[in-house]
Amino acid sequence: MDISERRDGRFLVFVAVVLVALTLGLKSELVAPTQVWAFGAGLLVLAFPALLGYLRTDEGAPSVESFIPVAIGAVAVAGLSTFPMDWWKFDAMVALFGLGFVLSGWLDHRRLREREKPGHVVLQETVMILAMAAAFLVVLTVALPLPVRLGWIFAISLLATYRSFRSLGRVMPPRRAFLFSVFVAQLVTFFSWASTVYLSYQEGPMAAILVFLWYVNRGIIRHTVEETMSRNVVIEYGSFVILLGYLVYASYTPHPG
Repeated sequence: MDISERRDGRFLVFVAVVLVALTLGLKSELVAPTQVWAFGAGLLVLAFPALLGYLRTDEGAPSVESFIPVAIGAVAVAGLSTFPMDWWKFDAMVALFGLGFVLSGWLDHRRLREREKPGHVVLQETVMILAMAAAFLVVLTVALPLPVRLGWIFAISLLATYRSFRSLGRVMPPRRAFLFSVFVAQLVTFFSWASTVYLSYQEGPMAAILVFLWYVNRGIIRHTVEETMSRNVVIEYGSFVILLGYLVYASYTPHPG
């Protein structure tokens, strides 16, 4: 690694430390519960320009997909700050937010400079799935009108899918990635609506179900489009479908009324 890369890496860590310090302030008595969302948006005011400068190449500024993980993470930590929990649990989640910011930024830096390694995809997936799960948990727990909740679930699913199609594996063109992202987000949102109206789940299991549903649907579409569907892929996603079915069955409780 050359000197410029070490300098860039230190810059990204510095920004992450600042983000973590500011995010810890969400639990302060100086920040009212109604102000956390504005505070979360303020985190993006710092994070977006930092990523823009860090990821810029000779070909120009990074595409929108590079900003998606920190955007979903900001929604998650802002919402989690309103949850009643021990301080150390929130601090651990904020630390994960900072670590995810560094990892996703550094891995995008490697990808844009064609220095990505096979294991980096797994790390990118892990960061995205953890951010999604936390964001889904927030949206399902915070008191929101049903249309607003479904809108948030659709937006989170669409952004995460677009990020996946544009940054992981064989990169799709923007329009195709957006179209297929809409298909994935529609299914996740429809299931969330159906489970709210006709079924009943606790917020935690429901967030896990939505993440598994997203993962399976997105994966099947990707392998179908790329024509890489094989027996091993079918076995992999078949196993996830069985696990998803078990979660749906084991977590279900009769709908009140």
